Formats: sequence, structure tokens, C-alpha cells
Amino acid sequence: MESQAVRDAILHLACRLDLTQGGSSIDPRPDARRRSLYVKHSRDEQSLFLAMFDDADILACYRRNESVVPQQALAMANSRLALEMSEATPSVIGEQLGDQEFSGKAFQRVLCRRPTSDELAECTEFLKQIPNRARLIHALLNHNDFLMIR
Repeated sequence: MESQAVRDAILHLACRLDLTQGGSSIDPRPDARRRSLYVKHSRDEQSLFLAMFDDADILACYRRNESVVPQQALAMANSRLALEMSEATPSVIGEQLGDQEFSGKAFQRVLCRRPTSDELAECTEFLKQIPNRARLIHALLNHNDFLMIR
């Protein structure tokens, strides 16, 4: 996905994406919640998260280069945005659900598909060993199927 789609999808999962249309551009702050379309692009101020995922290059007439580099995986694993939205998403899915039902709904919400029986069993076992649902969401955000459009 393009950098803006990655950022907006992460915010959308946690129901934190500001969908207000129109208005002025916003500074590229990590705590900004408006759609990425409104983030300023300049030589002096750039969103590091967007830059990591092949943001449009202002010095090359806003062309994009496509790359897959290890730093992208590190950004998904360590960025404040991914960590905060992973913490917020379980309440959107349903805190009262059992581990198996939560795992299935998390898989559908994050990866837009049903888990296989093996994937569901692995997620459920993960929650038994590490009873932190935000960690499961964070792991799913780092799944290849979240970032790749097929």
C-alpha cells in the first residue's frame, strides 16, 4: 500500500481516523489524526512514518518509488502510531469476547479475511500465553497481508 493508505488504515482500525473533509493542511506530527491527504509535504517538515513507506518525493515532482526494506518492518513494529492504535483497537472489536471469537474478529478487522483454522488456533494459543489483546493486534499489523495489496 502507499504510505498514506498504511497510516490511514492503522488509524481506521482503532476508529481514530478524522474523516473531516476540507480545510487546511496539518503539520506532520505523530499524534495527528486527520487523513494523510492533509499532511503537509515540505523539504523541512516530513512525516518519518510516511517517508519510510515510500511517500511521494517532493523533489521529484511527487513521484513515488516502490521499495521493500527492513526499515519498513521496524517502523511497523516500533512506531508510536502502530503501538497506540494496537492498544486502542481491542475495545473496537469487543473486550467481552472470548479469546477464539476475539481472534477471529481481529483477523477479519485487520487483515480483511477470515483466519484459517490453523491461524485461528495460533492466535487463540497466543492469547492464552500472552493475555494482551493489543499484542495480537500489533502482530497482525505486522502481517504481510496487512501491507500488501494482492
